[in-house]
Amino acid sequence: MNLAERQKGLLKLVEDYREQECRRLLDAARQEASTLLRETYRREMGHLHKRVVAERSRAQSVIQAARAERATRERRTSEHLNLDQLESAWPLLRERLLARWRVPEQRQRWASRHLRQALDLLPHARWTVCHAPEWREPERQAMAEELTEHLGQAPRFQSEGRIEAGLIVESGGAVLDASLEGLLQDRVRLEARLLALLGAAEAGP
Repeated sequence: MNLAERQKGLLKLVEDYREQECRRLLDAARQEASTLLRETYRREMGHLHKRVVAERSRAQSVIQAARAERATRERRTSEHLNLDQLESAWPLLRERLLARWRVPEQRQRWASRHLRQALDLLPHARWTVCHAPEWREPERQAMAEELTEHLGQAPRFQSEGRIEAGLIVESGGAVLDASLEGLLQDRVRLEARLLALLGAAEAGP
């Protein structure tokens, strides 16, 4: 083998080595680039997920705040409506009770119901029944006889102008107030019942 052939062989060897090294370096670069791309993708996806979660949380907070504000406004509106309704209903309730007392049959039912209630609650001793002037002696007669039978003695009936409607029973220091003012005294409980009735009426059957 002459010199030219040996040089040619060495050049080919160098060329082959260079190509192998280039391929190796290119493969390593591609592998590194692929790894970097995957890591960058994972990192960016992690950042994106955090941003999405944060934005979703912020949106939910905004929605919850808006719902709470709306509920507060609705509650305040409802409370104002309830107050307006009660302000209108309270004098009407008083008028209806007065009107009921002025009708003899309804007046008799009013008196009879509360006197029988008094028999269950008050001592069976000397009774004083203070009543509105409209409840006259002929109307009281049957009830007076029934009370006398239960009490063992006749109750004392006393007409009083200060009582607009109804009656007040006193016995041994105990009192049952079934007058108009007495029935309307527990305004909180009555207003609660009025609101319940109004709510039932609005709900319908």
